Amino acid sequence: MVERLHKCRKFIFYLLGWLELFVSALIVLGILLYLTSVPGLLSEIPQGGFNEYLSVLFDILIALELVKLLCRNDLYSMVEILLFAVTRHIIIERLSILETLIGVAAIAILFAIRKFLFLYQETHEEIRHRREHMD
Repeated sequence: MVERLHKCRKFIFYLLGWLELFVSALIVLGILLYLTSVPGLLSEIPQGGFNEYLSVLFDILIALELVKLLCRNDLYSMVEILLFAVTRHIIIERLSILETLIGVAAIAILFAIRKFLFLYQETHEEIRHRREHMD
């Protein structure tokens, strides 16, 4: 009975892994389709379309970070997505001074979380090993 339950959990985990890859592929496809609108937005920059241009680029960055989150499954990627999302909101939207201050405080908190609460300490050997496999 316990062995059957273990096999069932293992199968569900395996299936969810494939579903994550499928969703990641759909997001990448959407990003590629969305990138086709970027050149058209360049012509609108002189007419005051710079905020829209930045908004599209930030949306693409956030989507790319989401794909990385789905592929890596770690909290570090989640904090990066939140950093991009808060930064996008502060830069693109017309916020009051108080809202901007709250956004900056949120970014500071996210940086503090990333620096002090993550136990993400790599040894020099692990970094070298990872770089060797990237080349």
